[in-house]
Amino acid sequence: MAEALRLAGRIPARPWPNPPVGAVVVRDGRVVGRGAHLGTGTDHAEAVALREAGPLAKGATLYCTLEPCNHQGRRPACAPMVASSGIARLVIGVRDPNPRVAGGGLEAVRRAGVAVESGVLASEALELVWPFVATRAFERPFVLLKTATSRDGFFAPLPATRAATTPHYLTGIDARRDAHRLRRWSDVVAVGEATLRQDRPRLDGRLLGPSEPCPADDAVPACVDTDLSLDEGWPRPFWVFAGRAAASSPRRPEVERRQGTVVPCDEREGHVDPVSLVREFARRGGHCLMLEAGPRLSRAFLDAGVVDRWIAYVAPATLGQGETWPRGTPAWSGHVTRIERVGEDEKTVFDRMSFEAALADMGGAAGEGR
Repeated sequence: MAEALRLAGRIPARPWPNPPVGAVVVRDGRVVGRGAHLGTGTDHAEAVALREAGPLAKGATLYCTLEPCNHQGRRPACAPMVASSGIARLVIGVRDPNPRVAGGGLEAVRRAGVAVESGVLASEALELVWPFVATRAFERPFVLLKTATSRDGFFAPLPATRAATTPHYLTGIDARRDAHRLRRWSDVVAVGEATLRQDRPRLDGRLLGPSEPCPADDAVPACVDTDLSLDEGWPRPFWVFAGRAAASSPRRPEVERRQGTVVPCDEREGHVDPVSLVREFARRGGHCLMLEAGPRLSRAFLDAGVVDRWIAYVAPATLGQGETWPRGTPAWSGHVTRIERVGEDEKTVFDRMSFEAALADMGGAAGEGR
């Protein structure tokens, strides 16, 4: 199952709106087939792995990170194909998150006389498809907020004490590499105007090697610039979320000449409205949006109630003064999913939807169905 999870992550590009899935066929202790789903219109992981296994699938075990589907989409349903493949045993990580079909694929396989086990590495398997689950198969975009603060709650030193246009890293290399993996799972990574002006972040996954369990494709970098006043950008295609009044600005052609796409959004109290920004992101085909912002923009998104997951890194440093939350630390109305160490830094994962409850619904008990 660990190998199936690794295969699901190491893909060329994000598979959204489909969930990432990996599959492995094992016979007599040897892997004879591997597969991963690469996105809409491509073969499902089970089909790829079983095709590679060929006649060696007979009597083998199929490990799959997600329950084989039992409904026709752009590709044929997987459950009947798995049931007729000749495998003796099916092991899955989590069940289908769709309540209308959850368990249906497993039941179809059981009826063919195949032994079924579910809930193996279930937490890791659910983590892999969490954006798909938390948004009910992308009925709306998944919004991830990432923040990094000092132990005493500051995002960065005061601008007057920092070197111009030089990024200030609070967290260590392990936490930064972890954040780069998050970027690779996102369609667009956005920063605020002040962050872009001060830090000039590249918003790519440059710290990751080819063996990392994440897509190889970088996200589109973006900036929230209400009045379209910034001269900064990126040397690759980027987006600018601007107020609607700025959409007709004489600066727009210059932004577009530099490979920028201006995304007009409604304004709220003189700033881009987070609700409108997420809606416009969805209208342009976006599924996963990551925000790496300073305290004001982060607070605006949290207050607007559009954040699905907030990952907060806390470094062991103490700044004493600097840029911090306006109006005090925001209260999170969701759930604390986990707290862990990443190198020297602490990482807390908050989710709007309960990860624990979803795991109980989808994971089942290890050994179920044998």
